[in-house]
Amino acid sequence: MNLRYLCANHRQWLTADTVRAEQAWLDWSERGAGLCEEGNYAEAIPYLGCAFELANFLLEAHWPGYGVAAMRFSDSASQLMAAYRQRGEDNQCNYILVGASSRLARELKDRDNYRIAADCIRTLYAGESNPPARQQWQQGLAGVVSLH
Repeated sequence: MNLRYLCANHRQWLTADTVRAEQAWLDWSERGAGLCEEGNYAEAIPYLGCAFELANFLLEAHWPGYGVAAMRFSDSASQLMAAYRQRGEDNQCNYILVGASSRLARELKDRDNYRIAADCIRTLYAGESNPPARQQWQQGLAGVVSLH
């Protein structure tokens, strides 16, 4: 994905330490969610975007474990998509949906992570208000057989 919310210096500093990245993810997720609850979606998007970017890093690192990282990643994507949707920015929402589901789809090749990745992808599309996108995704997975 080419979404960039963090500046290069913060990205480098945060991704040098998974514990630090995890704490920043938590702080920014909470701040973004709070701003959304107040209806301040424009102000929430940078926080949620930074959290989403960190969630992607934590997913790559499988920190603090694959299942937790995958769920945090899909939750971060969903929160960011919802904020964009509230602002009427459907193109950004769709871009995040496609990018996040593609990122998770790369995990489907790993037998141990297959079920979690598939569930996270399903959750992303189940919450999507775009019926054609949901139908296309469901048709695409119709022939996929679980490895478990």
